[in-house]
Amino acid sequence: MKTAISPNSDADGASRISCPDVCDLACGSADGGCSDALCGDGTPGGCAESDDAAPAVLAPADSVPADSVLSDPVVEAIRRRAENLFDTRQLLCAEAVLHAVAETLGGPLSPDQAAALGTPFCQGMGGAGCTCGALSGAVAAVGLFRGRPERGAGGTKARALARRMHDAFRASCGATCCRVLIRHVRHDKDAHFAQCRSLTGKGAVLAARELLAEGVRPRDGALPLPSDTGLTLWRNRLRALLRLPFRRRG
Repeated sequence: MKTAISPNSDADGASRISCPDVCDLACGSADGGCSDALCGDGTPGGCAESDDAAPAVLAPADSVPADSVLSDPVVEAIRRRAENLFDTRQLLCAEAVLHAVAETLGGPLSPDQAAALGTPFCQGMGGAGCTCGALSGAVAAVGLFRGRPERGAGGTKARALARRMHDAFRASCGATCCRVLIRHVRHDKDAHFAQCRSLTGKGAVLAARELLAEGVRPRDGALPLPSDTGLTLWRNRLRALLRLPFRRRG
């Protein structure tokens, strides 16, 4: 006897009845990304709140209060590595978070493959101004380890982790939409870069904290993580241009 499955239910029975099925309900505009009034949850204010509302001002990464980052040295190492990859302009927000997590904790993808997964999420979904790439990268990183392992398996755990990370990011930063987070720094190149660097570190912390709590541990020989310089960027660009293989640690 076949059991009918609601078209708004996942294979593990999770209901999606309250989830909007079209972009204009989810983001306010089918062709313009997140609108000023509607975003994410389809309610006034949404995840981004009003464009006129100033999100929380982030301190520079090196002056983040101690209680905002776990004392766990693995979390700190992942945060610093993600910021280093962003700071040296090798990777953008989502890419840096995914690379740092994969470089430290392993997982099904190599660090470069994980970073490639994050490329479309950067700059708020490719410049659309929607979900911050640092948050998207963090959620994707958790999905690599705790996502649905196969068709028909449950996905409740990963969704619960994603929601918790979303709520924590919003509570800390005042918004989750890229266009709102950068609204007050977008005309100041240095301030914009510093804020995105700090957000990248925050996303890395969220992912690392959740994965370590889930029992994921660093791969053998991962620590200490490297710290690249500006020369690394040009060396990597030259290698890519010449199609030379990268030297990988370990």
